[in-house]
Amino acid sequence: MVELDDLKSIILLSHLTDTMLQKLADITLTAEYKAGDYIFREGTYARYLYAIIDGKVGLELEKTANNVILIDTLGRGRTIGFSALVDTEQKKYTTHARALEDTKLFVWDATELEMLFYKDYEMGYLFMKRIAKIAKTRLTIRNLQFLDIYV
Repeated sequence: MVELDDLKSIILLSHLTDTMLQKLADITLTAEYKAGDYIFREGTYARYLYAIIDGKVGLELEKTANNVILIDTLGRGRTIGFSALVDTEQKKYTTHARALEDTKLFVWDATELEMLFYKDYEMGYLFMKRIAKIAKTRLTIRNLQFLDIYV
């Protein structure tokens, strides 16, 4: 069983009430990956949202078949795979996510999250507001990296 304090350690969830966190705990799974394992790959169906309990995850883009670029490194408390909630038509991950060291994750099925948000609109709003902030931050990072490469 997932403890509420463990969920509170996730930045995305830190602003939710205990009642909201309990609802989320009921649909929370965990998964473990060894260093080097891919959690998901760019272009594959985005079914799950993940949060890092322990370890490090690299977000990568494939420039060519032999050239993968590390664009960000994320650690404890950070969230990956938000395409599962925001890309409603194609639902495809936009990067690779690879465990850089042994990593433990919380896992949520996007369909179950969407059903939860339908039942609790306030929770859905607060959750998606934070997802939007994550997306904006990651876009800013990519823009800065783009400028570093081409300017």
